[in-house]
Amino acid sequence: MTSVSEQAATARDRARAWGRELLAAAPWAGLDERVTLVVTSPASGVDAAPPALTLWLVVDVVTARALPNEYRALTLDEAMLQRHRATAATPAIALTITTDVAVERLLGATTPRALEARWQWRHVEAVADRLRRTEQFAVRAGMLPEDGPERILRTLWASAHASARALDVLAGERPTDALIAAGEVAAALGRIACVMDEGAYPPAELLSVAARGTRIGKRIGPWLDDLMPALGGDAAAARRILGSREQALAEVAEVMAERFRGRPWLTAPETTALRTPR
Repeated sequence: MTSVSEQAATARDRARAWGRELLAAAPWAGLDERVTLVVTSPASGVDAAPPALTLWLVVDVVTARALPNEYRALTLDEAMLQRHRATAATPAIALTITTDVAVERLLGATTPRALEARWQWRHVEAVADRLRRTEQFAVRAGMLPEDGPERILRTLWASAHASARALDVLAGERPTDALIAAGEVAAALGRIACVMDEGAYPPAELLSVAARGTRIGKRIGPWLDDLMPALGGDAAAARRILGSREQALAEVAEVMAERFRGRPWLTAPETTALRTPR
């Protein structure tokens, strides 16, 4: 029986082969010296075969201007996203086509999409990259502004707390009413876990498996495992979720306190979130 890790490796091999075929066809043929093509290849113990593999195709602005008119968006500093369905030979592929300038700008931001891109560029394998942009972007992806981690974590921590409180619905007759809260708390805590370890987090389809390999993920994994059974009506799981909720949040806070001990947003996230910006 093929393991998940082997399935993921096979999928990436097929994605690389697909990428080489792409570069051999118009309009990319003959642009080997100027094109960078990479495929997401999660490391750090992330063994997963996602529903779609992400490839990035990057060109410089001068090359973009010489492409057919259908790629005109690239000259306007816009990215293009192409989704290719899975076939017998290749997995589903999400191909982002953009310019080196646009990637640099994206990797300098701290929006949710930018943080996902930062994580992806730190976990890629080059298919074609004679200009060695992959190394350059990986370094850039790891350079957060000095106050970046705190700004990111403050928002995620407030969201995690609010969603955790909403899990009280699990004690009622309709536990599925807690579906949104469960998803939000799991996502917020997963992102916190990844940001604490790596300074960024992956797209949603890889978030759970990536977070479980982090320090926080290893501490609260059993608690998160109870969320789905609790939503399905498992009363014992619901009691465990609610009974150990404070302990789970405390475990997360303990790791964050290594860098942010005493911060008001860490010790009183719900109160801090109510303060309006001045």
